[in-house]
This record gives sequence, C-alpha cells and structure tokens, in this order.
Amino acid sequence: MLSSCSSLDAMKQNYNKLLPASAVNSYIVQRGDSVWSIALELNVDANVIISSNNLKKPYVIYPSQKLIFSRKKNVSADDSILRWHAPLKGIQKPRQGNGEWLEYKEKKGEPIHSIYDGTVVVSGPDIPGYGNLVMISHPDGYLSLYAHCDKIFVNLGDPVLKGAMIANVGNSEAAYPMLRFQLRKDGKPIKTSKLTF
Repeated sequence: MLSSCSSLDAMKQNYNKLLPASAVNSYIVQRGDSVWSIALELNVDANVIISSNNLKKPYVIYPSQKLIFSRKKNVSADDSILRWHAPLKGIQKPRQGNGEWLEYKEKKGEPIHSIYDGTVVVSGPDIPGYGNLVMISHPDGYLSLYAHCDKIFVNLGDPVLKGAMIANVGNSEAAYPMLRFQLRKDGKPIKTSKLTF
C-alpha cells in the first residue's frame, strides 16, 4: 500500500509537469495573510488572485479560505516599455540585493518617490518583514515596492503621479536606515540588472 502511495505521488508530480502554462493553482489562506502578501510570496499578480476569486474591495479574505488562480510560466519580465523615475536620489549607488531588490543605504528622512503613475495598494506595516511598506500598482501589470519606510505620505487607494514623494527613508524592520526597492511585472520580480532610472 505504501508503494502505491509513492507511485501516486510520482504520477501526480509527472502530471503537474505536463499541465499547460496557465494551470490552475490553489492556496489556503493563513492567519495574517492578505491578497498582497500572498501575491508576493507566490510571485503571482494580485489582480489574478482578485479576479479568479471574484473578490470585491476591500478584498477581505479569511483563514482556511481556498483561493484559486492561474500561474503563467516562463513570463519574461521586461521593463523596457516605460521610462522610470528613480525611487531615491541618493548619494550612494544602490546595492543589488540577490538580483531582485535594490538596496539604497541612505540617511533617515531622505524622500522616496513613485517611479511611475499608479495607485497605492499597500500603505503601512501590513506585510511582515518589509516594515512600513508602500506598494503601487502601475499600468500594464507593473507593481513597485518600497520597504522599510519611516513616514508614509500616501494612503491605500490614492492615485500617485510619476516622481511624487510617497515616503521617507527609515529603518522599520531593518538594522539601519535604507530603502529596499523592487519592481514586478505580472507578479514576478524584474531583475535589478534590467532597471534603468
């Protein structure tokens, strides 16, 4: 009986490899989750989760709820469509943290700017590990993240313009004042080597 179970597991894994690129996935909501924290963890566009589950604003989810979504595989994230505004006009050049984050080590209080027009979808310490976080949804499936802020000057749902001041550099959930910045396309991080400001 045990061998048949392991055979079933192997068969299931092989079957999953054969699924089309937009195969349906699911996720069981845990305590403290939000649509945006799940999207970050799974590298999925939050709008896909929202539309696939017919969620309505303010996108309330609850523990043990099963969310379904389709995940596109091998999506090439390209930032060449838009010309971005620098998130921080710092003195020091940002460090490329693991190829998916830019880390600006600047003094506390330096202004942080929106890289493009968009709508604020997270404002505050909503996702553990990011401190005071601003997340902005931009056209064409882009999403920018600004982590470890001190003061935040935008609220959930606010429209922002390219270059607008949205927060200050801080050290919320960080060892020293810094800005960790990430740009995503369709839920997947864009490599920092491809970003130009």
